[in-house]
This record gives sequence, structure tokens and C-alpha cells, in this order.
Amino acid sequence: MRKRLRTLIPIALIACPVLVLLPISAQEPDPVVTWQILVNQARLDEGLALYNFSTLLTIAAQRHADDVAANGFTDPGDVHLGSDGTHEQKRIAEAGYTAWSWNGGELIVDENLWSGHGTVEDAMAFFLEDPPHCANILSTIYREIGIGIATDAAGSNYYVLDFSARPNVLPIFVNDDAASTDNPQIAIRLTNEEAQPGGEGAIFMGQAIEIRISNEPEFDDLLWQPWEPLVPWTLPDTPGEHTVYVQLRDAAGRTAVSADSIFLGAGTPTTATPIPPSLTPESTATPIPPSPTPKPTATPIPSSPTPEPTATPAPTATPTPEPPHIVEPSPTPHAPRPSSLAPRLTPFPTWTPLPLASPQETSSHSSLLALLAAMQGLALILGIYLALHRGRGAG
Repeated sequence: MRKRLRTLIPIALIACPVLVLLPISAQEPDPVVTWQILVNQARLDEGLALYNFSTLLTIAAQRHADDVAANGFTDPGDVHLGSDGTHEQKRIAEAGYTAWSWNGGELIVDENLWSGHGTVEDAMAFFLEDPPHCANILSTIYREIGIGIATDAAGSNYYVLDFSARPNVLPIFVNDDAASTDNPQIAIRLTNEEAQPGGEGAIFMGQAIEIRISNEPEFDDLLWQPWEPLVPWTLPDTPGEHTVYVQLRDAAGRTAVSADSIFLGAGTPTTATPIPPSLTPESTATPIPPSPTPKPTATPIPSSPTPEPTATPAPTATPTPEPPHIVEPSPTPHAPRPSSLAPRLTPFPTWTPLPLASPQETSSHSSLLALLAAMQGLALILGIYLALHRGRGAG
């Protein structure tokens, strides 16, 4: 958010700031992690879904943080202007993040910036008290956040937060992004498409109205259920890391798939940190367009992620989504455990019929019955004859 921060920026720092890399003690918390925790806690307090951490947005945010820490503010009245003449729109696009745009024009992005000799908590308190900055923290349009942090020679900190949303990237959060759980009964918090509720074209979905959930990356024969912001689910009861998959569908039949992982049981999760340890750009996924008349159980899931051909697309280029923040499923698949929300169709219990007689047996039975009937008829005739014969002899 562009805002005048002259009172927060010492004049000496504008004149000749110098970037110095200060060592961080092993005991000190990672400020990037602290930022994400504080922002997402503020969102949860308002009943909003968490922000997904984006390494691409972080590249753009870190670029500006390093720039202003090293070169000062080009225009103190416009703290979002970089020394190279860029604003957050261009920096985010050049980082390879393909954000939604307003009717093919300006990208749907924004930026918060704070500078001073304070902490992450001090900057967060300022953002929450200032309406324009608070609107970005508690936005219902954005779904992802990038965090840039730099410190100059005078010890002044520069915190840059970038916000945006991309097509078909609708993150989900198991137990509000917890690393582990002791209970296979979990809760899945969903996001939805609010930046462009109508979607775009045949691929990029709009606001989801239905979902279906699986413990495996397949959704065949699973039933659709209404979209809700928070839904219960049951993990397989096998200890270890489990991935939950959610397929979302809008009113036009366009779909997207999201996933999140959690470690079940005692032990050390393999993905315990809520923020990726490196700033490696995310790969992108190209979804498969749905059929013209999708059926409830025949909607395909998107293809596997493929890397973007270029990291600097034009701001108005057709957006290409990238996958959510959670790792791929573990190599050893676990059998899905259906819940009442997404039941599988179970066939009615079968019964074993009695064995049927063969044609030969049927023919033998018919011949035997015919012979018995003939013998009974002959016995009846013989009886009548004997009775008549005795009657004549008596006369």
C-alpha cells in the first residue's frame, strides 16, 4: 500500500544508507517465520483463511527491501518506488508471479512497507492500526504473501510484505497449517476465488461451489459436497506424514486441486517448518480444461507441475497457476479412509445363490417323473380291472 512514511524514516538514512548483513543468533526466531505467524494469527482472529507463503512474492519483496536498505528511498513520498524506477506491480511480474489482473490491465497486487529501529511486532502493530495497511493484512481478495527483510548499517530494519492471488491457486490448510497432530480427525480450512469470482476462459475457475476430498491424489467415484470454509476429515490411522487432496469446482465446471500435509503421531515431521527454507521459485502447473458438460464424478485433476518457461512474463500475460505450498505425497501411499463428508459408493452386501441344476440333471429328473406317472396309471388300471373281475365272479 503506497503511504507516506516520512516520520518513520530518518533523514540520515535517506542520504547515504549502507547495507550490512548482521548475524542472527541461533536462539533468535526467524523474522520471516514470525511475520507469517503474526499475519496469519490476525487473519484467524477475524475468521479468515491463512495466507499461503509464496517464494515468488518473497523474491519481489526481498528485492525492494534490499534496494531501499542499500540505496535509500528514491522518493520518500512514494516508498514503493525502487531505485530502478519499478513499483510492486513490475517487481512481482518480473519475479515470475502470474497474478490475476483487473480486466487484463493492472495486476491485483499490493504492498506494505515499514522502516525503523523496531521489531517485527512493532511493524505489525503499525500495520493493524493503519486502515490501508490493515486492509491488506485482512484482505479477502488476496491468498498469498511474500516477505522481504533487510537491515542497513545504522540498524534500521526494512520490512516489505507483498500480497496477491493467482488463478487456480486455492490453498488449503490442515489444522490451520499445523506441522503435526496426534488425532487422525482433522479440520481443513479452505480458500476461495474472491479476486475474480467469475473466473476466466475454459480453464481458470471462478468461485468454488463444490469440493471433494481424498487421502490419495485420485477423486474417481468420490461424491461432491458443498464448499464450506472449514470441513472435517479423517486421515488414515497409520503414523507418518499424510497428504490431503481437495478438488474444487465452480458453477461452470472448472476445477482446481490443492493439497496440504501433516504428520500424524509421535516423531519428527519431515516438513515441520511453516515456511519454505529457501527462496527457490515455485514451479507452475497447467490444469486440464474440463469437458463442456462435466459430470459429477468424471472431472479430471490437473496434470503434474511443470516448470515455467520464463521467469519474467509480461504483466498482462495470461496467468499460469503454481501449486500450493505443501510437499508432494509420501512415496508410500496409504489406503483412503472415507468420511461422512465424502463417502465412497459401497456395493450392497452380496449373497451366495444356491447352485442351479445342469441341463443333464434337469432332463434326468423329467424322465424319472414321467416313468413314475406311467407306473401309477398302470397300477390304477389294474386295480379297476381286478375289481370288475371279482364283481362278475360273484354274480
